[in-house]
Amino acid sequence: MGKERSPTGSGAAGAAVVLRLSRNGDDLFTSDGLWLHPLLDLTRFIAERGESAADCELYDKIVGRAAALLIVRLCIRTVRTDLLSRRAIPVFDAHGVAWRATTVVDRIDCRTEDLLAEEHDPDAAYRVIRARALAAQVASDPACRALAVQGVSVVRGEQTVLRDVNLMVGRGEKVLITGANGAGKTSLLKTILGTVPPSGGTVHIMRESDRATRIGYVNQESVPVSFPISAREVVAIGVAAVGVSRREKRRRVQHAMETTRCDALADRMYGTLSGGEKQRVAIARCLAQGARVLLLDEPTASLDAEGKRKLVALVERLADEQEITVVMVTHEFDAMDRTGWRHVAIADGALHAVEASR
Repeated sequence: MGKERSPTGSGAAGAAVVLRLSRNGDDLFTSDGLWLHPLLDLTRFIAERGESAADCELYDKIVGRAAALLIVRLCIRTVRTDLLSRRAIPVFDAHGVAWRATTVVDRIDCRTEDLLAEEHDPDAAYRVIRARALAAQVASDPACRALAVQGVSVVRGEQTVLRDVNLMVGRGEKVLITGANGAGKTSLLKTILGTVPPSGGTVHIMRESDRATRIGYVNQESVPVSFPISAREVVAIGVAAVGVSRREKRRRVQHAMETTRCDALADRMYGTLSGGEKQRVAIARCLAQGARVLLLDEPTASLDAEGKRKLVALVERLADEQEITVVMVTHEFDAMDRTGWRHVAIADGALHAVEASR
């Protein structure tokens, strides 16, 4: 992985700098990382600093189309490189990026380059690249895992609902789980949640000792609520058992509602809200409790097309910006943009990876 540096910092001893962001000759960030990790680390660095990089110059040793899409997403306008793929040039030209390259080649031999050969949207490219990076990290580094399901089986009576299920999910990763009715999707979520004990295998959650607050669960909104309870009070359920001061609880509730953009609904009676509004309030409840893993069970089933779009956009934003892990069961994956999501399916009690379309 790339390393964040002080303005006067340098690369690790003996390692060549492959990426450098500078302003007026002063280094703001350098990296000696591999693949596209330096640009992903730079993305995080710029977001944390909260400032524009438009007046900076970027040196990146090798720039292909994938790197170019990440660079224009950062609004960087001046780029130097040792090796430039011709696939990157139209991206730079379309966004007014001035570039200089020592050598220009037809293409760079990289699977990600091929996946993004026809991609023009920098945000979509970022989601694809980030998902591939997360998948590689979670496979190689246990410290990156938010959730580890290992050899889990669930048996009910004579029926085996889940059979030797394994699922490793990284921090901030987005996973879709599909399958026929009765395949065991909800059973898997409830096993992760801890309400259905596995017949075999284990489930490990980031910070296992704080499991009750680290996992948030949202199901399909289908039960009418007639008793008087406000949206704010529903969100406050998330902090009811959290051992913090009343002031901190109020702060958490307010922050969660602002994050999910439902703070304007705070004083509305929950029963009067639309399906989409109720789901945003439910997610705010999870955030207020401190959840870092969201388990969503058919959360869009009762929503109209616009409500579905907004809800998916919300959980994608939470994953991409706050590294909240999202595991969503859905029947409606064909109707949504799955860019940046890992797709797995349950059939005959077993979990299978579904090849991404790009």
